[in-house]
Amino acid sequence: IIVHHVIRDASKRDSSYLHVAGMVLQAITNVRATVSKAKHHILNFGMQKGKTAMAVKAELRGEDMYYFLSKVVDVVMPRIKEYKGVRGSSGDGSGNIAFGLQPSAVGMFPEVEINYDA
Repeated sequence: IIVHHVIRDASKRDSSYLHVAGMVLQAITNVRATVSKAKHHILNFGMQKGKTAMAVKAELRGEDMYYFLSKVVDVVMPRIKEYKGVRGSSGDGSGNIAFGLQPSAVGMFPEVEINYDA
């Protein structure tokens, strides 16, 4: 499982957004998050190829992968109001599936909820 989070304000402002997102991702996944840099140069978005840090990601394998998936399915998804589930068209023929969570849903992870002041 690869957990990926793009931070839009990371290129325009300071890198504190990137640092906080990495800490949250590490708390949720129990795996060290790595920084991804821009692959393309897009002037309108302020992105420079290979220089602009835009995202953090964590690659989960083994026991961490199963623990994260069970936590998402058993704890986080049932707490989301009016959640309709993952669409059947979000997967491919190889068994891969992709879905996104809103920032409010990320706050429902037990590791984040403990430190979250509403």
